[in-house]
Amino acid sequence: MVKQLKIFLAFLRLIRLPNLVIIAITQYFMRWFILKPLLSVSDFKVQLNTLQFSLLVLSTVMIAAAGYIINDYFDRKTDLINRPGRVIVGRLIKRRYAMAFHIVFSALGILAGTYLAYSIHRLNLSIVFIFATVVLWFYSTTYKRQVVIGNLIISMLVGLVPLMVLLFEFPLLVKRYELYILASGVKFSYLVFWVVSYSIFAFIVNLIREIIKDIEDFEGDYVFGRQTIPIAWGLQTAKWIVIGLIVTMIVPIVYLLIKYLSDKISFVYIVLFIIVPLIMLAFGVSWASTKKQYHILSQASKFIMLSGLIYCPLVNYIISAYK
Repeated sequence: MVKQLKIFLAFLRLIRLPNLVIIAITQYFMRWFILKPLLSVSDFKVQLNTLQFSLLVLSTVMIAAAGYIINDYFDRKTDLINRPGRVIVGRLIKRRYAMAFHIVFSALGILAGTYLAYSIHRLNLSIVFIFATVVLWFYSTTYKRQVVIGNLIISMLVGLVPLMVLLFEFPLLVKRYELYILASGVKFSYLVFWVVSYSIFAFIVNLIREIIKDIEDFEGDYVFGRQTIPIAWGLQTAKWIVIGLIVTMIVPIVYLLIKYLSDKISFVYIVLFIIVPLIMLAFGVSWASTKKQYHILSQASKFIMLSGLIYCPLVNYIISAYK
């Protein structure tokens, strides 16, 4: 019984259960706290029903879980150097079982996504799920070992998580309110602005985290000949890239804060929980020199990502208060 429990807990670590929960929360937050309140201002409603939206979340989570499994499957040797205590594949879970889990999760994710696309008469959207599954495979087998490309691919997929909510809602909204849109001239550009902003935020923060993790994993990656940014271009260059990305984030956030998000709640929250942590992260990256320090900075970037996510309920509150 103890052995089975140990294997089950190892399986939950393998699929990164906390990360999957965050993915699900992200999509539900986009629906409940961004799309719904923004649409309600114009007396519009989201078009996906509860089952359809649940299928969207389920397919996203399944494909992400499959991606984590296949990543650990091919990363086993480098992980034995970079993080030996956290290696699961080949120790607690056999390699063939890990591959089987990957295939099952990928298939379930694609099937759920395809059924969703079919149910809303947008079968062409099923390509998104197939694309994500294929890209995650090639990321783990090939692209992760190439300079920049791997970082950009995985960050793009992270940015796609909130964007998928709008991707499946938008064509249905246009169809449902087509006559009203033509008569009034109302467009859904404000929805695109909010969701795309979150996607860009997620993309850049994750890109920052990926580069920091590459610096943290320098030793194992170097032994196995991986061409990550710190190995190909040097540790100092990698640090400057991270700092440059942080500055690239702070400037537009400050602009949006001054130009559009003028309420006190947004100002206080964004300054305290996003801008200040970003500044601290930049200084931390410039000073860090040990593996432990880089690991702490990687976790700090996760905190910034979560801070952006937690801002969603505040958006809902602000919209409700000003309606």
